[in-house]
Amino acid sequence: MMQSNIKSSSKTSWELINDGDMMFFQFKSDNRLMFYSTKCTEKRFLERFKPILLKQIHSDIIINVDKDSARIGDGLLTQRSNLALGVRIADCLPVYLFNETKICIIHCGWQGIIKGIAKRAKRFMDNYKYVLGASIGPCCYEVKEDTAELFTQQYKNAVIRRNRKYFIDLKGAIIEDLGEEKLIASLDFCTKCHPEYFYSYRRGDKNKRDYAILKYFSTHPDS
Repeated sequence: MMQSNIKSSSKTSWELINDGDMMFFQFKSDNRLMFYSTKCTEKRFLERFKPILLKQIHSDIIINVDKDSARIGDGLLTQRSNLALGVRIADCLPVYLFNETKICIIHCGWQGIIKGIAKRAKRFMDNYKYVLGASIGPCCYEVKEDTAELFTQQYKNAVIRRNRKYFIDLKGAIIEDLGEEKLIASLDFCTKCHPEYFYSYRRGDKNKRDYAILKYFSTHPDS
């Protein structure tokens, strides 16, 4: 298995994994593994990791799969090992949270962020750390003025104005919610700017999705 470091964060880097006929991004933290698919191997990626997935509705709903069989919402939580939790991504931001006993993955579009999905995840996860996946960046995420105003009210650093247009920094908003000191890595690619890796709704991939997966192993995955 060939690995090449992607210097995607001032903290710790994700890796681009080429494993036979499959390519994906991976980040390790002890016995937690985070994955982000690439567009060329979507089907094989899902077949390999077999994640629990949701019908996503841009909400603040986080489902504890250990207690609840519902699968409508925008976040998943478990204390069980060897269980893969996943979300579909179409330019939105996946956030991977974990502590000593739990893992949680959330799908963060602008609506979910305003509704408080990251704040809700924070309440579920004591002494957590978190990792950010790829998403559309403030270079490309233009929004209407009314959406920008919602962010201005809650997130002082997440709205950028250029040439009388408004752009949103999804990662900036999440960092305000979850704390920069708890962030350990970010896959700093704009999904719209990098068609070599990702699908992008804003670029025209209306029916295609990227996938983010979080998995906890009872023992270290390399052992």
